[in-house]
Amino acid sequence: MPSKRKHPSTKQTAKTEQAGGPHASVGFKTEADAKTPPPEEEEEDFRVEPSCAVPRARNPIEPDYPGAYTMTSEDMIGTDSHLAYVSRWHRMREEERRGSVTFRVVTNDGSRPALVQLLGLKNVFVRQLPNMPRPYVVRLVFDRKHESVIMVKKLPSGEEVVMGGCCYRPFGEQGFAEIAFLAISHSEQVRGYGTRLMAHTKERAKALKLTHLLTCADNNAVAYFKKQGFSKIITLPPERWQGYIKDYEGIVLMECALNFKVDYLNIPPLLKAQKLCLLEKLREVSRSHIVYPGIDVKKMKGIRIEDIPGLRHVDLDKVPPPTAAHGTRSGVASAKPLTAAAAIARERDPVQLAALHKELQQILNQIKSHSSAWPFLEPVNPEETGAYNYYEIIKNPMDLRTIQERLDSGWYYVNRDIFLADLNRMVKNAIDYNGPGHYISELALSLQRFYSSKL
Repeated sequence: MPSKRKHPSTKQTAKTEQAGGPHASVGFKTEADAKTPPPEEEEEDFRVEPSCAVPRARNPIEPDYPGAYTMTSEDMIGTDSHLAYVSRWHRMREEERRGSVTFRVVTNDGSRPALVQLLGLKNVFVRQLPNMPRPYVVRLVFDRKHESVIMVKKLPSGEEVVMGGCCYRPFGEQGFAEIAFLAISHSEQVRGYGTRLMAHTKERAKALKLTHLLTCADNNAVAYFKKQGFSKIITLPPERWQGYIKDYEGIVLMECALNFKVDYLNIPPLLKAQKLCLLEKLREVSRSHIVYPGIDVKKMKGIRIEDIPGLRHVDLDKVPPPTAAHGTRSGVASAKPLTAAAAIARERDPVQLAALHKELQQILNQIKSHSSAWPFLEPVNPEETGAYNYYEIIKNPMDLRTIQERLDSGWYYVNRDIFLADLNRMVKNAIDYNGPGHYISELALSLQRFYSSKL
């Protein structure tokens, strides 16, 4: 009969940074023995090389507009350094390359180096998992049937300190391993070490020809294991694990199925290759890679939607119409929604457009005459108002004079929605710059209540 592990009867919980164990305990508290230097500065920008060669699009759509050009898939993605998970992976890989951080597989073979490292790992678990009985931690960490992946950091003095690790028991014939404890010292948390430690644990499991990782996670550790690819749905046949591990009150059994084609230590290059493959395929069916020249709308005095480069190939008759609950582009609810083409044609009707402009002019005159409108009649003058940083904070200024100019142009406001959007932007700018409760903000809100009742 396979041996069964007896778990402590005491209810166990664990402080978690994100990690866990057979009671999947994941812990992170203060590591008092080792003071580590601040992390080194990262490169400002870098790109990740894809894990494999990416096939190019066979028949990409080419630009058909003067001045338009195509972007490469690499340029569409841009630099990878702005992605947090990539930055952490890049930093960890560099630290391992320099030897300042190493991950080692350690078992209790009776040798002094192994015992010293396991003792350091035990101390981390005891500090980070204060609710886990010390004798239980000692028994599992030094058990010869268990092994541990430990994280060792080299200090500037040359001393090596165990800063975390994962203790687990492999069941080779059954094809899985049960994670007992996983913890990182508090001083090294939220820097990607927990994810890197799990990646090394997965690669070790692959080397042992294991197909699954199981763990009994407490409530504090469930979120961490989900991020690391674990699921509460157990696909491993019960006959392979029942009798080898034991559930207990207050835990959740979780599983991670390992894919032998995935290099868990280099996930970002794999994701980069997948992104590039997707973008290359999109080049054959869309124009997302084509960059069109800018449009000087004021100089052209408006432009028809179907004449905008990039939209010329859109069949407006096939664009789904808005629902009756949302109304139409002209702001008038309709029992039978208009198609996009019909709504545009309606907005271009000279008679209806003239009637709309007349109505908007009357509303604008009432707004400008309102007692709360005086701060918004003209664009903000930093010299007169003392708001010298106004245009540094407010990137899209709006005022009633600008709205009047747009209305006078005859082509800008083709429906009420655009007119209302400019008014709301004016109010939002006032609140964003002055803050809630300021008298200018209160005037803006008073004005908003007034024009909302008119529109």
